[in-house]
Amino acid sequence: MGCQNLIEPSPIMEIQMKEISSVYQKYHKLLKLYTKVQATQLTQEYCLSSSPLSIEEQLARLEFLYMNDYHKELKALVHSPHYSYEAVSLYHVLIARKVRLLTFEELRWLEALTYRHPSIQCLHYFIIVYAYYDLKQYEGFEKYIELCQQALYKVNEPLFHYYMKLRFDEVSFHHYWKTNRTILARKYAYKFINKVISPIQLCKMYHHLALSHLYDDFEASYDYAKKALSIAENNNLAAAMTSIRNHTIPFICAFHRRTDNITSPDPTESAHIAIAENNYSAAMEILCTLDHLTPFQETYLGAARLDKDMLLRAHYRFKWELNDFFFARLPLEYLNRITINMEDET
Repeated sequence: MGCQNLIEPSPIMEIQMKEISSVYQKYHKLLKLYTKVQATQLTQEYCLSSSPLSIEEQLARLEFLYMNDYHKELKALVHSPHYSYEAVSLYHVLIARKVRLLTFEELRWLEALTYRHPSIQCLHYFIIVYAYYDLKQYEGFEKYIELCQQALYKVNEPLFHYYMKLRFDEVSFHHYWKTNRTILARKYAYKFINKVISPIQLCKMYHHLALSHLYDDFEASYDYAKKALSIAENNNLAAAMTSIRNHTIPFICAFHRRTDNITSPDPTESAHIAIAENNYSAAMEILCTLDHLTPFQETYLGAARLDKDMLLRAHYRFKWELNDFFFARLPLEYLNRITINMEDET
């Protein structure tokens, strides 16, 4: 399948696509002729060099730039007089969210807004879901899942629809992952991976997919992390490379006690590696110097001290502070290991 096929609507959805933006036509053509990176770069240049007329043209440009991480270019367009206030106001929120998480007050403000245009309405619903996620309220998606699906069916421009579908798959993955329904989560991750073109978005999803396999399959978890790292290296994604090399891969290997030739410059993961190697004193030496332990750090310190109460406290902190029922399993895994070791000793 050529990359241009990925952005095409399904035959059923194609019937409702009454607005075909020039950006979609340009991108579709370029994906036939060039690599994904080249086609994306050339389309970005087209978005900045032409003035849109219809709201569908505007949204196609804004969404293309946002979803391909052209944030500086997006900022230029949202200050252009050629763009609808309703459209740019929502992208201002998305741009601001890259700097800081949305607040409870902003969530309430977003929920009070209404839009008549179906595509703007669709984007609006997703931004509300992001606000819930920023507040660690992953169940918030359940309030909007049907509205998001209904809004998707009303989008009538293919490029914007393609990106809204990606957004739906991504928020669905995070909802089911954080609520510890990993089989459902992976279903949406695979759908996302099979449709996405952006290497940044692809790397991010493989990274998350690796973590979703943490408890049940070392090979899958490690392989997906290496896949994410390979994409990051091939596309010079510096932040992703640092995160995967220094945090994710050491974390996965330490959890599974596969630490040969594994190191990390991060003190917390160094302590985790020490625990995997039964060097509890070294782990405690690192962790006891830290103030205000995170649930992860408290989990590691509990494991190093063989402290069941500390591990249970970390478990509840994951659940009630972070609303993260997936990683809430981590301290319980270490609690189970302590219990088994104590039984073996007796």
